[in-house]
Amino acid sequence: MTTVQILRSCWRARYPVYVLGLAVGMVMIWLPFKTFQDNDAWESRLRVDGVPAQAVVDELVHKRRNSNTMHLRYEFAGAQRQAEVGCWEVCLPAGSAVRIWINPDDPDDFVTDFGVLSGNRGRLQGVIGMAGLILAGTMLTAVVGRFLGRRRDRRQRDWQRQQREQRRRQFASPRPGRKRKPSRRRPTQGNLATRDKGEA
Repeated sequence: MTTVQILRSCWRARYPVYVLGLAVGMVMIWLPFKTFQDNDAWESRLRVDGVPAQAVVDELVHKRRNSNTMHLRYEFAGAQRQAEVGCWEVCLPAGSAVRIWINPDDPDDFVTDFGVLSGNRGRLQGVIGMAGLILAGTMLTAVVGRFLGRRRDRRQRDWQRQQREQRRRQFASPRPGRKRKPSRRRPTQGNLATRDKGEA
């Protein structure tokens, strides 16, 4: 078995795996969008059913680029609480007042007046979505490459078949007989005598 045949067999064996990987990647890409939609719906519900309160930015932590966090301090049911809020669009300095709506069933669950939920919600789903995008892109490239390879192989087989048929027709067709050209050599005296004896 040649190397090309081995590679083709691997392609055929892995083709279902590529399709499955593409489907998994699409689900992973869909997960962050679904999470963001759920977070938006929960934010709207907290603004209606949540308990309003006043929080204060206790500390602004700079972890890395585009990944800052605000630590809020607030009071609920006579107890002091602290929670962190992602700092993506709004980053307030320490000591700033923030209006929040708290979930009465979970005091650590709230939404701020600038529309950010407490905790680091959606970050993990965002990472999963990026991984799904890479996975889906890789699998899609493999599937497209497989499809183009099959088309190329089919065209090559058609061309080879046409060449074989053309050669077969050439060998099967009758060849015309070759006529012997008359000799242009002048007859010698010996040849003339022999011809005269034959005629006599």
